[in-house]
Amino acid sequence: MKLSLDICILSCICHFALGAQAKSFVEAISAYPELSNFTSLLNSNSGLALIFYSISPTAPQTVLVPDNNAFESFQKSTGQTFASQPYDYIQNVINYQLLNGNLKSEDFGHTAGITVPTGLIGPTYNNRTAGSSLISSGASTGNHNGQVVFIAPNTTSTSFSSRQLGSKGAYVQSGLGHQVNLTAIDGVWDGGVFQIVDGFLTLPLICTQTIRAWGLKALDSSLNRTGLSSVLDHVNNVTCLGPNDKAFLQAGSPDTKANVSDLTSALAFHTIPQPLYSNFLQDGQTFASLTNDTIRVTIRDGAYYFNDAKAIKLNVLTNNGLMHVLDRVMSPLDSTGASSSTKPSSPTATVTSAGTPSSSSTSPTTTQSSSAARALVLESSGWRIFEILGFVYSYIFLLF
Repeated sequence: MKLSLDICILSCICHFALGAQAKSFVEAISAYPELSNFTSLLNSNSGLALIFYSISPTAPQTVLVPDNNAFESFQKSTGQTFASQPYDYIQNVINYQLLNGNLKSEDFGHTAGITVPTGLIGPTYNNRTAGSSLISSGASTGNHNGQVVFIAPNTTSTSFSSRQLGSKGAYVQSGLGHQVNLTAIDGVWDGGVFQIVDGFLTLPLICTQTIRAWGLKALDSSLNRTGLSSVLDHVNNVTCLGPNDKAFLQAGSPDTKANVSDLTSALAFHTIPQPLYSNFLQDGQTFASLTNDTIRVTIRDGAYYFNDAKAIKLNVLTNNGLMHVLDRVMSPLDSTGASSSTKPSSPTATVTSAGTPSSSSTSPTTTQSSSAARALVLESSGWRIFEILGFVYSYIFLLF
């Protein structure tokens, strides 16, 4: 009886001791002078501070706290202070820097990197959903459907050292493929942990804006010429395998010289209706493109290849998935000398279209190709009725 009483008393003491140690987020980061700007931002805006007070310890989160250098860099690049930005923008950025689960220094050393859901939701910046791989790889609690970030060790860093504020052992990649450096300090607050980053994350944009930001003029021109721009911007859960301008030139400039029908098929061949974040890819995996052709992944010496094209930039996040930038236009497996006994079935990710290009300023050929492209997207999710309607629309247009 006495032993049970002693255990009960010890348990109560531990509970109250832990409760006394637990600090609110603002209290916890106030101990770091290099985080004073972010601390001041929250102290002067109760609405933003409320974001952290509403987080439950049963669904812990990791905060990527921007240091004072982040505020300075933002002002230098924009000519404005971060605090002067619209409230909705600041709120979205903060939500994007809230990662699902307790992520500590040991989690950032994975060579292949990790993809982590965040608190950023809503179709403007997150027109996508989590697949089974993403759900099973992260925290068991929290929202898995928030927009993601990609975190990996810096290749220029020889070691990953935590709790050293001068260490830049990992990077965080957000929208447009922009990166910030992460310093792991494993700071603790009552809603999880926090780490330090030297910049604000970039909110993901739609595919065409991302493509233009990367200067992929030939790809952008091809999408406009075929009428696929709007389609690619409005579907969800998509991977765009985007050849750069040099790749289009080496392929004979199909963006200007190929007929619209062939160009449409080529673009659909470079589109996969599910997000393929690189850390989930394995050597030899195959996926079906929108044309139901096989795309095979090869990982060699740390480089990723899709059929015969090398990815020169991975995980460029968009609001509806991501883009991998390629060094060449992909060839079908049969043309690369590789063989595949069977084609993969179409992925089961939900793909929907919310909007179509206007036909008022397009030629009959372009309209027909655009309808065919929309049909390819819709067919991948089993919506065959819309494929029929698309071709009927094209036929009626040609009659008149």
